[in-house]
Amino acid sequence: MKKKKKINAKDIFDKFYSKNLTGANSNETINIFCKTDNNYFAGLAKKYKLQERQIASVVGFKDEFFVELLVNQIIKENKLESKFYCKKVTANPKSGILSRSINLNNAEVILTIGGDCVIFKKDGDKPIMIIECKEYIDMIRMKELIGESSIIKDTISNSTHLLSGIKFCVFAEVLELTDGWAYLLKNSDLKHEIDEIFIIRDGKRKDKGNKPVKENLERFKNYIEKFLLGIK
Repeated sequence: MKKKKKINAKDIFDKFYSKNLTGANSNETINIFCKTDNNYFAGLAKKYKLQERQIASVVGFKDEFFVELLVNQIIKENKLESKFYCKKVTANPKSGILSRSINLNNAEVILTIGGDCVIFKKDGDKPIMIIECKEYIDMIRMKELIGESSIIKDTISNSTHLLSGIKFCVFAEVLELTDGWAYLLKNSDLKHEIDEIFIIRDGKRKDKGNKPVKENLERFKNYIEKFLLGIK
């Protein structure tokens, strides 16, 4: 009997979602995303018989897809293709971002990290911004992101930092903190080395019918555009 091929959530996303989410330019892409909610993605995922965890993966894929697509469109629209590019990077020793150099057992060892969307300067393939995508930011994820910002940007003893000047940003669906913690995250140095946090939808995870707020997506676009145009 022929073994039934397992349905892959990423393949489903690439085949049935990505084309319909791609605008002719960055403004059109933002407009398309503003018309979608998480019920839309979950409904299509069920249609293609994905499991519950795979449905959650599809929701995550669409944010990573949107960020990478929008950044590439911004690069193209500003005629910066000869200077910058962006892609997802996994944190493995062969293809990860070179983060720190340490001395281990009398030999130099390079530590690598990854990022959901990493913007590179073509000159020297230098990473200049890491963007992490999160479905939500709660207390646990807030602490994880603060720690990640330290790993990416801090001076740490017994290591040589290899990412001088890099930016670290967060693109999240919703904020699930108490009003007090949300205020402190926005109005203090609690976020440590996180340069900017973008929250795209109002409400909480349970509010699956809430669509992305256009002004929030435009703020993200303007931030990336200003950052790239400001690099000499």
